[in-house]
Amino acid sequence: MSVSSNFLAFEQFAGLTTNLKVEYHITETSDVFNVNNLTIQQNCKSKKLLIVTSPTVYRLYGHQITEYLSYHFSEDSYKIIVIETTEENKDFDNVMKICEAGKNFGLDRRSLLVAIGGGILMDMVGFAASMYKRKIDYIRIPTTLVGQIDAGVGVKTGVNFKGSKNFIGAFHPPYSVINDTSLLYTLEKDELICGLAEIIKMGIIVDAQLFELVNTYGFSLVDSNFQGNLEAANSINQKAVQRMLEQLESNLFELFLERLVDFGHTFSPFIEEFSNYQIKHGIAVGYDMAISTEISYLLNRISKKDRDKILTTLMKIGINIYHKETFIAEKMWNSLNNIVLHRGNKLNLVIPTGIGQSDFLRELTNLSPELLHQAIENLAAYQYSYTEGILT
Repeated sequence: MSVSSNFLAFEQFAGLTTNLKVEYHITETSDVFNVNNLTIQQNCKSKKLLIVTSPTVYRLYGHQITEYLSYHFSEDSYKIIVIETTEENKDFDNVMKICEAGKNFGLDRRSLLVAIGGGILMDMVGFAASMYKRKIDYIRIPTTLVGQIDAGVGVKTGVNFKGSKNFIGAFHPPYSVINDTSLLYTLEKDELICGLAEIIKMGIIVDAQLFELVNTYGFSLVDSNFQGNLEAANSINQKAVQRMLEQLESNLFELFLERLVDFGHTFSPFIEEFSNYQIKHGIAVGYDMAISTEISYLLNRISKKDRDKILTTLMKIGINIYHKETFIAEKMWNSLNNIVLHRGNKLNLVIPTGIGQSDFLRELTNLSPELLHQAIENLAAYQYSYTEGILT
C-alpha cells in the first residue's frame, strides 16, 4: 500500500490560552418584592430589564412585582412577560419566545433577563440569555425550594428535545441569584418535599451535620412551609447551597464526569420519563437515593445503621422509598445504557458509604440486573414494615 505524496505538511503557527473568570453571588433576603427592599434594584440598576415569570408566580406576586418595578425603575426600562412552565412547555419554542420578546423590547448586550420562578423557568431563561446577542447576563429569583438550593445555584441551562430531558442547553452562569425563603410560604407541600430531597442529597454525600438538621427539623419545616423555625430553615438552606457550590467550583462546566452531586440522578431520569413526568423531579431523586442506598447496603459498602437512617429519614419527610408503578427492575436496568452514554461510557453511580460519605460504582459491571431487582424487593419490604410499624 503506497501513501500519496500529495498530503501537505502542516504546523501550528498560532494559538490562544485564556483563563476565563467565573464569579457570581447568591444573596439571601426577605420580602424581596417590598419596595423598601433594595436587593433587586441594586442588582439591576442602570439596566434594561426583561422580567420573565410563570402564570402561577404572576398570579401570586404579579401586583407586588409590578409595584416594585414601577417604584424603582422608569416605565420604559422594563417589561414583564409570562410563559408556561411545564415539562411539556420546556422547549426551544418557549426559549425563542423569550428571545423574540427581548428583541421587540430592544434589549442590548448590557441588558438583563430576570427569571422569577422555579427550575423550569430558570432553565429556559438562562438558555435564552446564553444565545441572545451571543450571551447576555441574567438574574435568578427562585420561588421554589429546589430552585433556591439546587437549580438556581449551578450554571446549567437547557430545554427538553425530542422526548429527552434537558437534551439541548448551555453552561451559562447567572449574574446573580436572589433567594427569599418567604416566597416558600405559597408552595404546595410536595414542592417543599422535592426541595428537601435535594438538600438530603447533599447531606448524605458530603455533610453529616446537614443531614442531621434535616432529620431533626425537616418534617416541621415542611409543615410550616419553612416559616416556623426560621433559624433552622436558613441554616439548612445556607449549608445546602454552600455544599453545592463547593462541589461545583472545581468542575463547573463538567469537564470531569464523576460528580457526587449526581447522587439520586441515575435511576430518576427513567422514573420521571416512565411516569410521563407525573412524578416530580425531587420525588424521583428521593426514590433514586433509596435504590442507590440499598445497592450500597447489598454490596456491604454502608452499615445497616446508616442505611436505616437514610431510608427512614426519607420516609419521615414524606418520600416513599418504593413505587410499584415505576420500580420495574428490567426496564430500569435497560435505562442505564443512556446514563452510561451520557457519562462517557461510565456508570458513575454515586452510592453512600456513610452519613456524609460517598463513593462511585464506576462501571456497569459493578452492578447487575439481579442486584437491582433485589434492592427493589428489599425496599418494598422495608417500606411495608415502616408503614405497618413493624420495622425492626
